[in-house]
Amino acid sequence: MGRTSLGKRRGVFRPRLLGPLALALSLPLLAGSLLPTFGPSPGGTNPITCRVTREAFINEISVRGDVQSAANVEVRCEVRAGPYSWVRILEVIPEGTHVEPGDVLIRLDSTALEAERDQQRIYCEQAKAATAAARAKYEIARNAKQIYLEAEHKLQKEDLEIARLAANHRAQETEQQLVASRRLEARGYVTAQQRQADEFALAAAETDLKLAQLKLDMLEKYSKPKRLKEVDSALVTTKVRLEAAEFYEKVSCEKLVDLEEQIRKCVVRAPVAGDVVLAHLHHNDHSHMIEPGESTFQNRVLVRLPDYRHMQVKAKIEEDKIAMVRAGLPVTITLEAFPEVELPGEVVRISAYPEPDSWHGSGIKTYESTVRIDSPLKGLRPGLTADLRIRVERLEDQLQVPCQAVFRHGDRTYCIAADEGGCEAREVTLGSTNGKVVVIASGLEEGQSVVLNAASYRGQVALPELAAESKPQVSVVPGGTRHSVAME
Repeated sequence: MGRTSLGKRRGVFRPRLLGPLALALSLPLLAGSLLPTFGPSPGGTNPITCRVTREAFINEISVRGDVQSAANVEVRCEVRAGPYSWVRILEVIPEGTHVEPGDVLIRLDSTALEAERDQQRIYCEQAKAATAAARAKYEIARNAKQIYLEAEHKLQKEDLEIARLAANHRAQETEQQLVASRRLEARGYVTAQQRQADEFALAAAETDLKLAQLKLDMLEKYSKPKRLKEVDSALVTTKVRLEAAEFYEKVSCEKLVDLEEQIRKCVVRAPVAGDVVLAHLHHNDHSHMIEPGESTFQNRVLVRLPDYRHMQVKAKIEEDKIAMVRAGLPVTITLEAFPEVELPGEVVRISAYPEPDSWHGSGIKTYESTVRIDSPLKGLRPGLTADLRIRVERLEDQLQVPCQAVFRHGDRTYCIAADEGGCEAREVTLGSTNGKVVVIASGLEEGQSVVLNAASYRGQVALPELAAESKPQVSVVPGGTRHSVAME
């Protein structure tokens, strides 16, 4: 940077040499040039200048986040125990221990489960006995129909057939006896009383024959259908009771198996290899790491086994910056634990919705973003704080000046060019900006000197007159951040 004097001649300022006065002022000006930090006050005659440079333009967003494992295996409590599903922790492996698959991580109290398992075994055996009895009754009912049709019904029918044949035979004999008695009575060999006795005997034999035939008809029309219905009903009833007994046995045995599985799960083992990171318990208005004597419940995370080969950073980006961030952008990661090391990364995911704000929050919306760490560092672990520089734009070979060297006048943008002949306003076209420097698309050349604090010296250069007083304006640079570059 350098200093240039301002003078006025035909719209261009040139220094006025005032003889001895200029000599007297030379020493303070020299001291001011050696102390650029304090610079001249606005409206001074010797502004600080800088040169237009041509180099790569980089626009980065700085955010802070926490390191996490991208392939984090969570080991949860899978035990249901107690009236309120709480189970007590007995043993806990020390945090940081390296484990292999199958190693014991945590032991939970299984006393209540073991007592319930013993009681369930009794219920299961009783259910098996009830099922066996119901199955026997069902088999008997299923065979009863066949036994009735093939044995019992046939025996009853044959007995009735024999009785009917016997009654028929007696009826025929008594009828022949009556014919003979009537013939003998006509000849006077038997009395009328004997004939009447034979008539009564015939009537009794015919009645027995009718009764035998009636019993046989009742067997086929009424007794057989009734008996078959009773057999079928008994078959359905015993089948339903058997199914109920089998279901109760199944439920009882499944519960017994489930209790045994719950007891087995009281010994929590590592599913994969890794270094143990103990989880936190949140209850009773406090939070602490899991430890012996505490209680947990089903699905509660107990241990995390992070894969240190795949690490990432979760960061929250504010609403005014999120529009410039997209997946695939390169990121430079610096860890507070290793400040001398910069790790490369890449944005892999941006949440589509803002994070929920707590009741005491600031009201600023933030979006969670995930950044992959491409080259994990040895000693990297979850929970470390990381500073991220997300490169949202990089342009090669661009003319650029500090943002303070640009100001607005009306609807145009200007810089104050300075050389040995004086200073003059140059209209410029702006490109992207990162808040520190701004890209000059046209209006200046590489190496040209411009006034650094241009807005403070705008009244000392010739500018086009405005039709009316303008309000302060803000420049919104395409592809860059919103920055105020000048005031009218």
